[in-house]
Amino acid sequence: MIFVPVDFLEEGMILAQDINFDIGGMSLLTKGQVLKQNYIDKLQTMNITGVYVESKIAADIEINQVLSEKIKKDILISVKNIFSEFSRTNKLTVGAVGLIKNVSEKLVFDMLSREKILINLIELKGHDDYTYQHSLSVAVLSVAIGIKLGFNEENLNNLALSGLLHDIGKVSIPKEILNKPSRLTTEEFEIVKKHPEDGFLKLKNSNMCSIVTLMGIESHHEKINGKGYPKKLKGEQIPLFGRILAVADVYDALTSDRPYRKGSFPSEVIEYMMGNTDIHFDQEVLTAFLKSVAAYPAGMLVSLSDGRVALVIKNNEENTMRPVVRVFNEDGSQYSDIDLFHDKRYHNLTITGMGYGKEITSSTMMNNVCEINDFT
Repeated sequence: MIFVPVDFLEEGMILAQDINFDIGGMSLLTKGQVLKQNYIDKLQTMNITGVYVESKIAADIEINQVLSEKIKKDILISVKNIFSEFSRTNKLTVGAVGLIKNVSEKLVFDMLSREKILINLIELKGHDDYTYQHSLSVAVLSVAIGIKLGFNEENLNNLALSGLLHDIGKVSIPKEILNKPSRLTTEEFEIVKKHPEDGFLKLKNSNMCSIVTLMGIESHHEKINGKGYPKKLKGEQIPLFGRILAVADVYDALTSDRPYRKGSFPSEVIEYMMGNTDIHFDQEVLTAFLKSVAAYPAGMLVSLSDGRVALVIKNNEENTMRPVVRVFNEDGSQYSDIDLFHDKRYHNLTITGMGYGKEITSSTMMNNVCEINDFT
């Protein structure tokens, strides 16, 4: 299968995975379905980066899920329910908190049961509500970091809950500010900056979350250099959960489409974050993060420094910026797989960008994407 951004989808392509639209898990489109223009038009209006489609040249590529579909569905429903309850009543019931604690523990159990964790965030972005999708992604990324840092199960459970609820203070922010399609005014940003403390205080008053969970929520917008908010904490003054959530939060936010900008590719965001080590992000936490997330997810087309286009077929956990790629002859008739990390012959060969543009979508590689005519 090959990942194709929604702007490059064409009629006749065949879906390789289900696409879920609502939080209840109803499938908008199902695996094996042939794309029609009205389907493509609908996808372009949703908060979905792209979809995986069948491909003759990538039939052996498998996308390993970091969470089961059932767990994802249960988490999204629980997050929606607790945010809605909080927004409506300005308080939480024991039942609502109990449910979200339960799904956060399931999230941790599911991730710990995986032999290897290398997150393809695109695989998690399959729903049309940014708020709840963002909460899920931040929790998953945070737990992956916690696992790399050697956290025990109790700490992972607390960290997962902190990730799921890190933005709950935003329920008090007017929607016209949250969804504003342009830059916020100074006054509007001051309102937004209150959400970590608001969430901390309201959850603290409920007496239903651990102090480490609450401290992570309160400090997830602090920066290592002391220029974050709400308390301008610096370095190790910032609770470890807050330093972890900061990395997960920024990564998911910058790779997601928002009303005011298009999401960036994972590799671009990773390079930005690496450049902000010990400025915004804790070095040890960021190192653990880099071992947990795929900079170039399997199934992605990429551009190589020698001018060729390649397909990512496998990630190297030791260095996710240098995966195993599949390169093709110009006519698409033959290919060879290159390990950019382990094979010394290719140490001078680099990935220069994601492989989407006029010169690539018109190439022989894209002609190998399966269409309905291939099966009739």
